[in-house]
Amino acid sequence: MEPALAFVATFATAFAGGAVGSLAARAGLGRRQRNPDAAAWRQLHQRRAQTYADFAESADQIQHIVGMWAALPPAVRQDQRKAAYAHLRILEHRQDLVDLDSGPDVQAAAQQLVDECTRLVRALDLYAPPSRVDAPPQRLTKPFLTASREYLDAEADRHFGLHRTTGRSLFTRLSTR
Repeated sequence: MEPALAFVATFATAFAGGAVGSLAARAGLGRRQRNPDAAAWRQLHQRRAQTYADFAESADQIQHIVGMWAALPPAVRQDQRKAAYAHLRILEHRQDLVDLDSGPDVQAAAQQLVDECTRLVRALDLYAPPSRVDAPPQRLTKPFLTASREYLDAEADRHFGLHRTTGRSLFTRLSTR
């Protein structure tokens, strides 16, 4: 084959390949543009998951203080009671954030969790003997975390269609175990 003819053949093949690649890239770009807010929805869901996790963390702190209450000496109880009330205020503030960013099931579970934590914190008696201290339920946050996870999975399924295909939650931070 003549060098000039080989050059033209190589050039034509490269040009055709570039055109095909360009068309393929444009076709892929067109598919991405059909759902331009996918990244925004993913960020929204990650923010919701973080809000729910922070809310549950405050309740876990209260549960820890109440669970340890019977073993605490009376001299330490005053500081721990103040800490429990501080966590309760944080929990109530975070409930507002949860209510803004969730469905009715999550809101009801959050209200139930706040009510239970309020009852537990108000029952903390500085001079109560160990036998008279209410023990918190073992899984205080489980109903809230379950409702939150179901809500996030339903939203992910509706917007991304991913939960159905993967068979597991996209937001594993909200563990109910």
